[in-house]
Amino acid sequence: MAANEMRVNLLGNASDLLKALSKADSKLQKFGQKAKAVGKSMTTYVTAPIAIAGGFAIKMASDFEESLNKVDVAFGKSNKEIKTFAETSKVSFGIAEGSALEMAALFGDMGTSMGLTQKDAAGMSKSLVGLAGDLSSFKNIQVDVATTALAAIFTGETESLKKLGIVMTEANLKHFALSQGIQKNIKNMTQAEKTQLRYAFIMANTTNAQGDFIRTQDGAANQMRIFGEGVKELTTEFGQLLLPAFTKIVT
Repeated sequence: MAANEMRVNLLGNASDLLKALSKADSKLQKFGQKAKAVGKSMTTYVTAPIAIAGGFAIKMASDFEESLNKVDVAFGKSNKEIKTFAETSKVSFGIAEGSALEMAALFGDMGTSMGLTQKDAAGMSKSLVGLAGDLSSFKNIQVDVATTALAAIFTGETESLKKLGIVMTEANLKHFALSQGIQKNIKNMTQAEKTQLRYAFIMANTTNAQGDFIRTQDGAANQMRIFGEGVKELTTEFGQLLLPAFTKIVT
């Protein structure tokens, strides 16, 4: 009797244990499913955006480094002048430092290809980057639109300038040259002389726009522009922290 009684007790206890383990296993499975769902959500809503933001920041930092290299090549010994200017371009003209460097390098390349010295190209490029910012503010257009139009100083293309209210026909250029005491026929000018003439013409015909960003920087439009360009600079700085490690990994 004692042996039978013990057998019944063991089986009864084992049955309860199995039920308890089965219930625990079910709860663990549910917990595992929830943990898996949380993991997917973390990847979707946290990890993925961080990865995307990091990749974008690295791209911005890489572009910034490329722009610095372009400035060094385009302006030679005058490169520090451009870099110093770009450090304050956001506050003065609503253009992020990296964007100002890229724009200046573009103008510098075109200027030196037209025969300007690197020093003259540096001075002209600073003025044109600033004017692009002021035109963007004054005409309420994107900076790249103004940049494309101002490239006409080097290319001679005038259609994009007309959209800004600047009519740079050959007749107008001739009249302007005479008003400045320039007797030389435009057709006989060197590429550098033509570039300098067009530059002077455009600067003379945009006096209303010059300084507009500073005058109206407290307005909503320019505050939004400063904010947007500030985000660009912050993203670039973040990317510069990641770039060395990323370059090592890629290498």
